[in-house]
Order: sequence, then structure tokens, then C-alpha cells
Amino acid sequence: MGGVTFSSWEESVLCVKCGSENEAEAKVCARCGALLPRYLEEEEAAPAPQQEPIHERLQIFEEAVAKLQEGTWSLEEFSNFLTETAAVLAEKERGIKEIEIPEEAAADFQEELRVGFAGIELYNRGIESMFAYLEAQDPQLLEEGLDSIRQGNERINEAMRINRANRDKLE
Repeated sequence: MGGVTFSSWEESVLCVKCGSENEAEAKVCARCGALLPRYLEEEEAAPAPQQEPIHERLQIFEEAVAKLQEGTWSLEEFSNFLTETAAVLAEKERGIKEIEIPEEAAADFQEELRVGFAGIELYNRGIESMFAYLEAQDPQLLEEGLDSIRQGNERINEAMRINRANRDKLE
């Protein structure tokens, strides 16, 4: 890894609520509508909000499995969901791997990257288990998949907490 940058901080701002990347001049997150960090600082009269962990993608998986189990979705619909979601997550993973971090900051980001990639691997393992369900139709594979995705979600949330701490050190 030559130098690792989180997009270019001058060009974008990460939302502390949902983790989405926003344009530098944005005041609110385009995805969830939360005030972005520098605007939160301007509102010092109110106590700083506690960072909520990201659970949206996990909830999407839980809802998809529930739809399949209830019979609301066919195996084909579930397969399409898995295929589309896996493609989105693979693109996000590629983007993360292409991030360049300045050499002088690389040591600070090693733990964040290790934890984040462990979370991504658990997500991928969960999706693989769910694809295996499509072949075997063993309900245990769905539960194993959800469990792996839950663990991956926790790791990704931890990586985001580490990222915030690292950014605070850089400021």
C-alpha cells in the first residue's frame, strides 16, 4: 500500500451518523439528512450526539431473509437481491482498497483497515452462505449467513469508530 487517503478530505465529508461520503460544501448528509461534522461543531449549545452504529445494511439483509422465509419472496427474488447487493458491496470494497493514506498516517490507520477488512470478509462469508442456501435450501445456512453479516456489521462499526478517532488526531 503506497500511501492510503480516505477519499480526499478536502473534497468530501463523511457523515458521522450513516458513514456516507458527501461533497465538501454540503451542510447535511445527502443520504440521511444529518448535519455534517463541521456544522455540528457550530451547534455547541446542543450536546454532541452519540454516534449511532450503522445497522441499515444489516436490517436490509434481515428483511430479505424474513421475506424469503414468509414466502413473500421467491428463491429467484432472493437470488436477485443477493446478486445485486453483493455487486454493490464488492464495488464499495474495491473503492476502500483504492484509498490512499499518506505514509506519515499509515500506522494510525492499520488497525482501522484490519478491522474494516475483517468486517467486509464476514459480510462476504454471510452472502456466500446465503447463496449456498439457494442450492441446498437448508434454513441453517440463512441463519449462519445472517450471523456472519451481524458480526461483519459490528466490525465495520468498530472500524468507523477507529476512523473517527484517527481523524480527530489529524485535526
